[in-house]
Amino acid sequence: MNDKFRFHLAMCLGALALLFGSANAQAEDYSYKNDSYVVFNTFAYHFKNADKRNAVTPGIGFEYSPTQKLGFHVGTARDSFGYQAKYFGLNYATPRYAALGGRVRFIVGATILNKQYHPNSEAETKVVPLPVVEFTLSERAVLNVSGSPEIDFGEQHNNAVVFFQFKLNM
Repeated sequence: MNDKFRFHLAMCLGALALLFGSANAQAEDYSYKNDSYVVFNTFAYHFKNADKRNAVTPGIGFEYSPTQKLGFHVGTARDSFGYQAKYFGLNYATPRYAALGGRVRFIVGATILNKQYHPNSEAETKVVPLPVVEFTLSERAVLNVSGSPEIDFGEQHNNAVVFFQFKLNM
């Protein structure tokens, strides 16, 4: 990870925390009655070939992720090659854990993703895993950190990537 990326990441996370954070919120305030979110896709960091990919991946979507129940997510975002990707999937969210004052939970799921997986190639539709760590910033603001590991299997090769989503509770 280079210093420029760390600086931009720190600035973005700091800005989100300042804009939507709540200094007087307490852990018990984070038991939402409504688990519906408007999702804003923000940026992605590729561990290899980052200079050949777009880091800013704007998009919008909707996520319903009730605690300990089946939920779903749907949306669209510009992928790292500039293609307008579309996604739909199912998810399961854990309860919030005591770590960081009850502000952390995990989401797992599967996503049907139509995107361009390689430069100068046609878009493909694949089912991909969805591992997420969700950080509650305030009563209504949430940051998702997700990604995929580097995969080299047969003729398929994917680079490792971490991406960030900002969510507003409705």
